[in-house]
Amino acid sequence: MMMRSQFCAVLLGVASMLFMQPSALENGLARTPPRGWRSWNCDHGDVNDTAIRKVIDAMVSRKRVIHDGSSMTLFDLGFTHVGVDDGWQACETGRTIPDKHLPNNGTSFHDDSGKPLVNATKFPSLKSLVDYGHSKNVSMGWYDNNCICMDEYTLRADAVWAQKAYLGDVQLLLDAGFDSVKIDNCGDDDGSGFKARIAHIKAQSKPILVENSNQGNEGGPPRGNPNNTLAPGWCDFNFYRSGGDIGPDFGNIMAKLQRTIPYQDLHDPLSRPGCWAYPDMLEVGNFRGPLNLTESRTHFGAWCIVSSPLILGLDVTSGPLVDEVWPIISNLEAHAVNQAWFGHPGRQVLMTESYQIWAKPLAHGSQAVLAINTGAAPVSLSVAVTQLNITAPGRVAVRDLWTHTTLPDLPPRGEWSVQDLGSHDSAFVTLTPQP
Repeated sequence: MMMRSQFCAVLLGVASMLFMQPSALENGLARTPPRGWRSWNCDHGDVNDTAIRKVIDAMVSRKRVIHDGSSMTLFDLGFTHVGVDDGWQACETGRTIPDKHLPNNGTSFHDDSGKPLVNATKFPSLKSLVDYGHSKNVSMGWYDNNCICMDEYTLRADAVWAQKAYLGDVQLLLDAGFDSVKIDNCGDDDGSGFKARIAHIKAQSKPILVENSNQGNEGGPPRGNPNNTLAPGWCDFNFYRSGGDIGPDFGNIMAKLQRTIPYQDLHDPLSRPGCWAYPDMLEVGNFRGPLNLTESRTHFGAWCIVSSPLILGLDVTSGPLVDEVWPIISNLEAHAVNQAWFGHPGRQVLMTESYQIWAKPLAHGSQAVLAINTGAAPVSLSVAVTQLNITAPGRVAVRDLWTHTTLPDLPPRGEWSVQDLGSHDSAFVTLTPQP
């Protein structure tokens, strides 16, 4: 059973490897995949100061028992970020450019000076909210280029005003003291708004964690995802959306997982420390129906095996709901796989009509392996250890990460197999070659 001391040792090993990797955005952040919570999947636009404070409290205050018998909070597990998503702005209260062809009839939430206008009924003081989070040691995240108001098109009707607004957005981010920002894609079709905001962020002394929420745009910089690690400014953000918006549906989850594949080149992966491919926020706990926990666990394992940021999207203020998914989101062995970096973020090894196998390299020639039943009927499967880049001549130790048990060794150059894996269920193991 992996105890917390072993878990810490794994992360120390990870840290020693990070300094050997090529850098992305030079702000020193996201050297491992970020972990936290963001409001959209839970609240959509119905978000406010009181609700966010309750989330902060839930992240840090309630301890629950994990598999080794110790007690931890969500914050203790590594979910240290809380993000305010869309819905903070005062739509249609700013400057208007009358044009029936513009979304929302040319209204905006930026005034003539470019200052963004906050809905003071929902958020009386963003700085007070951020200060509250910081008092609990929680990193606070903001949201920009908002989609509910859709005023990016209005801004672009006046190029000078637009530049003022981009600077105004970053100034609000800094004045409130936020630590990170998710920059969305609504109306910023050519990426010029993103590029301007990033330039202002990079000019500041405080490093800001940046999520490029660009719906999986593969067009390359400035707005699109990375496509060449040798190009200047190849990754001016810390993590980036590899696909469109997620939803609590197993088919949607698997489709988003597939969209990470272009960033998993074996020799020069585009997902790496400081620049992570991100298939979107987690829907763990949000599925409906009898397979909720099964699909939630598979979903969590899938995001772990590809080194995705782990951003919770469930109602963490609901004790019964968090209790239900606690064995999944508190799995330190799964977290250790997610946070590890030994040259590659994880890759798809095999895909058939009924199952998929994914793998990620770990220390000492080990591999984390995740098998997923994508079909409706139970399935049995196997994969040769040589397909997983395990070529050592000795036996291979097997650790089951879902049950926290050690399984019988595999023979030299043998096969790892799973029998009768249920619909939408997964098997998650580490395979470690023995001397």
